[in-house]
Amino acid sequence: MTPAVLYLIVAILVASCVMGPAPIVIYEDKRDSIRLKFDQKAGSGHSHPHSLTSDQMAAVLRGVRVMSRDTIVGFGLLDREGGPPFSGPEIALLAPYLSEGLRKASPKDVVTFYLTTGDPRLGTLITSGGVFVRDAHLYLILANFRTPPSSGPFEGMAYELDNRDEPLSPIARYTFTLGFSPPQVRIPNAKAKEQDGYGGYLDESKLLVLDLPRLMKETQTPATKSVPPSQKPGP
Repeated sequence: MTPAVLYLIVAILVASCVMGPAPIVIYEDKRDSIRLKFDQKAGSGHSHPHSLTSDQMAAVLRGVRVMSRDTIVGFGLLDREGGPPFSGPEIALLAPYLSEGLRKASPKDVVTFYLTTGDPRLGTLITSGGVFVRDAHLYLILANFRTPPSSGPFEGMAYELDNRDEPLSPIARYTFTLGFSPPQVRIPNAKAKEQDGYGGYLDESKLLVLDLPRLMKETQTPATKSVPPSQKPGP
């Protein structure tokens, strides 16, 4: 039995043991899905339901940065300049449904997303993860970014793994790390865990924690910011 097959068997057995309630579909088609999924690490519970507008969620998605890193070193020492993981059409799709998911989520839910794109050379690529709120912090997990389904321990297998039901599971770990713009709204993961009592994620490099009040202030458009009377244009 090859290591890849053994890994797959173990993963299936573990999943069968820890399976929670069935996910609740917010949006789904043949390629993409946004769902509410039971979060076993919710602990005392997330701060759901939570109200975040589509525009605010779009600002969050636009701020995310992905930085590739040396997979041999594996400690982020060779991070390169990051770029946005979500395209304009992907943000237009995700933002309203993620906002809807947070409004409908229970304290034990995480709002997950699973997107597929096609590449002429690499074939199907997966971008997946989830968001949830704890107190004044927004947590964003990007488990996979343009990742081929056959990457990681499944590389070289004759078929691609369908992991649509596991959007928070990284197919290939330690291949990238996350940043955010503006950087001042990001909370260090260790500090957030101390404040919120969250148990953490299996690959901390793919977890962002954002200060929601500060994020909303930093991402206000000029039209929505208050203007002092002395600076308002005259008649």
